[in-house]
Amino acid sequence: MARVPASDVLRSQTAAAARRQRLFFAAFATAVLGLLSLYSAGFFLYSAAVVLAALAFAAAFTSVNLQGVEVSRQISRETIELGEAIDARLTLRNNKGWPAMWLKWREHIGDGLDREGTGDCMQSIHARGREVLPMTLHSKRRGLFRVGPALIESTDPFGLSRRFLLDRDVRFVTVMPRRVELGRGWPLGRRPVHETPRRWSLFEDPSRFIGTRPYRPGDGPRRIHWRATARSGEIHVKKFEPSVLDGLVLAVEMSEAAYRSERPAWSREEEPPHELAVTTAASMAEYVLAGDQGVGLISNGADAAEGFAEDWTGGTFRRAEEAIHAIDRRIRPQATRPFEVLPQKGAWQHDRMMTALARLVPASGVALSDLLEMELPRLPRSYVLMILTPTLDSALGNVIHGIRLAGIEVGIVLIGGVAEGAGEALPDGVPVYQVGDVSDIEALGARRL
Repeated sequence: MARVPASDVLRSQTAAAARRQRLFFAAFATAVLGLLSLYSAGFFLYSAAVVLAALAFAAAFTSVNLQGVEVSRQISRETIELGEAIDARLTLRNNKGWPAMWLKWREHIGDGLDREGTGDCMQSIHARGREVLPMTLHSKRRGLFRVGPALIESTDPFGLSRRFLLDRDVRFVTVMPRRVELGRGWPLGRRPVHETPRRWSLFEDPSRFIGTRPYRPGDGPRRIHWRATARSGEIHVKKFEPSVLDGLVLAVEMSEAAYRSERPAWSREEEPPHELAVTTAASMAEYVLAGDQGVGLISNGADAAEGFAEDWTGGTFRRAEEAIHAIDRRIRPQATRPFEVLPQKGAWQHDRMMTALARLVPASGVALSDLLEMELPRLPRSYVLMILTPTLDSALGNVIHGIRLAGIEVGIVLIGGVAEGAGEALPDGVPVYQVGDVSDIEALGARRL
């Protein structure tokens, strides 16, 4: 059974309350008109003054009741693994010298977190007092999720006026992506990349001297091996191995258009294709980093943090609809610049990569082929470029051909199962790995570039 979002439940409750309030005012107006027809104008004016005074009292009471009310929340950790739980606590303080009466508050939690414990409460807080609501948050999918704000409602004794307060203390929880352990045999893990010479390269590594050869036109004077030249009487130059592979750069396709497909393999009740791409990238990155090699990331997706306002200021509202709109307001992420993590290695790079992949979301922007073409001059030549994509077309094939001519090793991880004719758009010698589910990720350990 699908879970109804808390904001939708609150909207329905607000609409019902608004209907009851309209019926109340309609009955009140009818009564006033009846009094006007039965009694003199003086009595009507007296009644109107009493009603206006009651309304003024109600409005003032709700405003003053929220004054001095402060909200704070604590969470045990801001970064957790998928499936872990954290403890959270919401604290309301009344800093006034008189009670804050008839307060109702509700904590709002991101859809990727399940709440265990009460998040709703209706209670008065005595002068200089406080109330604490403990809860446990369980992660059910990767991402960046907002904890808060709390929506606090104040009303008067007659129920004539309501006012709402949104607190300013908002926290964020990052849930790391799922990782799958790769098997043995993956050349970028158990056997470090820098120990594996490249199959072909336009570049040579001057630190890997392997001998000499006779001089050929075009060889620079700095390559001349003077001892071999003196010994043989002919000019000899130094010979080096091709430059080695130092790590892996993951190019992850995360454009919204790439994942709009009608292929039946994507309609299964399994991991969505873009989530499978992130899981694959995280698994490969963790495995390579475990072998003390460098890993980098480039994508045409967006940072989930761009979907939230830069500065949450909270505020007070007279209408529940306005408060709900402030809570649900989102900014659609736009991939206006590459989502990038520079290649590095070590534990610090592991944290950076996992956090970046946790926050990577699909966005509308340039295609991955266009992004790689623009970023080609900046791609490191000593790293393997591993492209994770659900589709292969001629545009991407042409870009891969140019990348190969620039001396960069390329591999393809095809997300979403087997695509017929996938290799037709690629130049010869580019390996393609099929990943349709988690078991295929585990099988990558038995493959070689």
